[in-house]
Amino acid sequence: MNSRLAALLIGCAASSAAAQPTTASQVFPAEYFAAAHPADAYDMVRKLPGFELIEGDEDVRGFSGSRGNVLFDGRPPSGKEQTLEQALRRIPAANVVRVELLRGGATSSATGNYDLVANIVRRTAAATNYSATGGASAASEIGVKPDLRFELTRQSGDRRLEAAFAMATDIDDDSGRGSLVESDGDGLPISREDRDEREFQRILSATAEYETGLGPGQFTSNLSLSRERSSERIRAAGEDSSSLASEADGLWEFEAGAQYGMALAGGEFEALATQRLGRLRSEASEEDEEFVESRRTSESIGRLEYRRGSDRLRLFGSLEAALNRLASKTALTQGGVEVAIAGSDVDVGERRVEGALGAIWKPGTSIVIEPTIRLERSTIRSTGDSPQRNAFLFWKPRLRGSWEAGASRLQVTIEREAAQLDFGDFVASAELGRDDVVAGAVSLVPSTSWLASATFEQRFWDDGALLLTLRQEWIDDVIDRVVVEADGELFDAVGNIGKGSRRVARAELTLPLARAGLPGVQLRAGLTFLHSRVTDPVTGQRRSISGDRPFEGEARLTHDLPGGRWSWGAEMSFAHREQDFRFDEVRLERKGASFSAHIEYRPAGSWRLRAEAVNLNGRDLVETRRKFDGPRSTGTTDSIETKAIRTSPIFTLSVRKAFGASAG
Repeated sequence: MNSRLAALLIGCAASSAAAQPTTASQVFPAEYFAAAHPADAYDMVRKLPGFELIEGDEDVRGFSGSRGNVLFDGRPPSGKEQTLEQALRRIPAANVVRVELLRGGATSSATGNYDLVANIVRRTAAATNYSATGGASAASEIGVKPDLRFELTRQSGDRRLEAAFAMATDIDDDSGRGSLVESDGDGLPISREDRDEREFQRILSATAEYETGLGPGQFTSNLSLSRERSSERIRAAGEDSSSLASEADGLWEFEAGAQYGMALAGGEFEALATQRLGRLRSEASEEDEEFVESRRTSESIGRLEYRRGSDRLRLFGSLEAALNRLASKTALTQGGVEVAIAGSDVDVGERRVEGALGAIWKPGTSIVIEPTIRLERSTIRSTGDSPQRNAFLFWKPRLRGSWEAGASRLQVTIEREAAQLDFGDFVASAELGRDDVVAGAVSLVPSTSWLASATFEQRFWDDGALLLTLRQEWIDDVIDRVVVEADGELFDAVGNIGKGSRRVARAELTLPLARAGLPGVQLRAGLTFLHSRVTDPVTGQRRSISGDRPFEGEARLTHDLPGGRWSWGAEMSFAHREQDFRFDEVRLERKGASFSAHIEYRPAGSWRLRAEAVNLNGRDLVETRRKFDGPRSTGTTDSIETKAIRTSPIFTLSVRKAFGASAG
């Protein structure tokens, strides 16, 4: 077996291209996934060679850049609140005609800047399907929490209704038990305490989406409401004392949106509008300290897009406008006395408009050239205890070219990007369990960067792929940490610290092992190497950008056994580390490797039983805080605080029953 596996790995680079599609897209009919017996579109997407699901970021304001790398019948999701995984799980596998894997020029601006995009093509035949899933999540000290999910899909011609209700548990995989040791500047122990840290969230959500023909086009509306309650407790026990730090958050989120698409003047027109509202109440306490935050957010978005052209040349343009607001009030008290912090009373508003023009030109059968120009204009105004008003204008050009020969493809991109400011950076925050208070930013501008990247893709056999990516970033106005003063006290805050750079290399492999004598077995792995540099505003020396991880990696092995009743899999997240630089301390966080496993049994086509263990080995989490007796430029270490936590495994069990004409 070893010799066969070695030959298999060597053959990846030399595989024949004859069996591979020569176009920029691959089509995977429903029959391609039959051996894995998928329950829904999510199971199917996870089997696509070389494709990794990238969820949209709902914290990104506007739609550009906030939607992930999945389309539904050629259109992006109509809302932001719902995750791609939730939307994919609502689509029964029997309702999927095919899944298209689109590359570069095969897509439009609707797919963002992703190299690979999956398009789910659904059946239009009349059908009603619904499912019920019940189960539980469990971890030590947190106990057993029930999970429920109900889903409905009804299709009839151009009318479609999808709805879901869920009660879910999200257990923080950094929870566990350990110790915190404080040493002096020479490393001699001063004190030690035992720690027990637990955090989890309970989420209730309801979503619905309705699509129907309207006039010459198709109309889609969506509605969602969710409530999330978070609970965090940190118990510390030393030789002579003990303490309890707790935090409780309550978050409500609402979204309503509409999308309309139609053929117009020989092209495709799409209009979209959405309204999102959020409300957060957070309370934290430890001994004589209390921190309270009340926050309201809102986002209103309108977007128009038009596309037309032929297979050789396609043109597109879009215009998007957004109004965003965050209003927050925080209060930190010590012994009943309020402590003044910059950013404790903030109202931030933004008006933003972005226009884009682009083309997808195919001068030959194997070459695609994609020039795009975007113009963003925004005004951000902050009132309260840190008033400021800034107007920004950014030109964001991009030129992407790709060349394809058989099973090989090379893509090169040069572009300019402008990051969005995180409204939360204007707000004061506190982590009382670690005596950590961060002031709100008093002056902040978006970082901008020029990026150059190259991706090489090699497809082999029927469902294997190897992707290699190199990226270089030249960054202006890097957002990191600075120091601010309030009533004679110094606090850390988010701020701009000048120019920086970042280099990234990533390798992704999808390896089917059928040719090694292991039918139904697939190995997927990804490795990322990162190197960043910026000048430290405190010491004047070069260092990495706070929060950057020099290395990340993951691997997943799945096995669909013959007969379709059993499947199992194992995953590993490799160890990684990251540093955070404050004005008077340096934090180093290290996380060990984490192993997970699952097994699924399908006694009948409509029944599924799944057991899963996450962080099965209980990885180690070590955080070291080197504290200085003043700004780090003094170079004198006052103390070293080391927290070591052995995290807890998380177990889930679920039973799913599907109903309807295509329940099997």
